[in-house]
Amino acid sequence: MTKTLVISYTPRKGSYTKILLDEFVKLAKGKTEITHLDLADTPPQLLLKQNLNLIMDWNLGKRDFSESERALLANHNKLIEEVLEVDNIVVAFPIYNFTMPAAVKAWIDAIVVSDKTFSFSPETGFNGLCNDKKALSIVVGGFDYNNSTKIKEFATATLKQNFDFIGVSSEQISAFGVDQNREQINSILDKAKLEIKSLIERWFPNSPYYNHRCIVKL
Repeated sequence: MTKTLVISYTPRKGSYTKILLDEFVKLAKGKTEITHLDLADTPPQLLLKQNLNLIMDWNLGKRDFSESERALLANHNKLIEEVLEVDNIVVAFPIYNFTMPAAVKAWIDAIVVSDKTFSFSPETGFNGLCNDKKALSIVVGGFDYNNSTKIKEFATATLKQNFDFIGVSSEQISAFGVDQNREQINSILDKAKLEIKSLIERWFPNSPYYNHRCIVKL
């Protein structure tokens, strides 16, 4: 059975993002082994002075860290290992002020690390090391960014660029306009749920559920 890491930031009561994430988990249950990381409960450490400089030392080739230095890097290393151990990654979050919440950006900053999720050489340049994985982002926005030429969101492009950089093939399911078009909230969520159902069928076609469906001959 494949392994799927679900990363969420859905702290708001009545979160539409959580509704869609719960739909994914419900449909994927039994088809993949799911590990859940709730960034609202256990936020990643930010890149502050001490741990940032240690990560930069790692990127420059240092491998001999003291016990206290390894302790400072423990949170980052745990987040990286969680990514490396799974086949699929699902990231679910709302858009805040045209971009992703800080906790989601901190998670990205923690997992994009040289010689773990990407490599570099003068001859070949940058190469992603996670080519055997795929990812989904479930993104909810109060504003309908899909139908605006003036107001843009930068969350989905940022996440896709980072996934591309580390070699992860990614796709997005969005529910935009949940505040702007409240009278359409049910249809907005239903459309996203149908897209989630379709993705589940594509991602896990050989799961026990699909292999043992009853076929009725008339």
